[in-house]
Amino acid sequence: MLGCFVGITLDGNKIILTAISVSAMLITLFLLKKFNLSTKVKISLIYAHLTALFFPFVLFTTNVACGTFCLACYSNILEMTAISLPTTLILATISGFLVIPTFYIVSSKKMEIKNREILKFVKHYSKKLQLKMPKIYAVNKAEPIAFSFRSFKSAIFISVGLLDILNKKEIEAIILHELAHIKIKSSALKLSTNILRLFSPLSVLARFSHDSTQEEELADRFAIKEQETSRYIKSAKRKIKEYRDV
Repeated sequence: MLGCFVGITLDGNKIILTAISVSAMLITLFLLKKFNLSTKVKISLIYAHLTALFFPFVLFTTNVACGTFCLACYSNILEMTAISLPTTLILATISGFLVIPTFYIVSSKKMEIKNREILKFVKHYSKKLQLKMPKIYAVNKAEPIAFSFRSFKSAIFISVGLLDILNKKEIEAIILHELAHIKIKSSALKLSTNILRLFSPLSVLARFSHDSTQEEELADRFAIKEQETSRYIKSAKRKIKEYRDV
């Protein structure tokens, strides 16, 4: 016997809350698609969209739980909402910044780089940028790529193919470039966008573009400043382009 639970009722209050959630989903997608917004605002809108997306499911789950345990919130929409909304926010935050990045790190075909010189280099510049030192991974891919993300478990990924074609100074230039991305949170937007596309069936309505030119230039300038030359970041990018043009 399920306590006081006699079924989910579609009363007017639940329908109104669901309608508000759907409206919030559509509005956030519209803003993402139509306006040239900052990275921080775009990330906020993405998680606002996901919160609105999951809220109805959490609301009805809370309804069932309250009925199962004979709690007052089973028939009190204000109490039900007061439980559901913060629960949705917590779940969205945990999923976006901990569970999904951790899953990616665990599931990727990669190995953590243990080279002392590289670790010392990363530690030095992480401290200089006032960042928690990210893990550095070598990804088992022939294509020369490098990327990063910032969350509770920030990380930099460098493909085996890239390590093969770059010299020491060029690898350091790439690491500096990715550390700068972590600092300015541009990598967080890439991660958030991937999460949006993974979880939201409505994400196809917001194929928004993000001009990353300025962020790339900032990351390049940091590498150039620290190495006191543009030689290595330019040669690294040239080698990557030459590989892709073949």
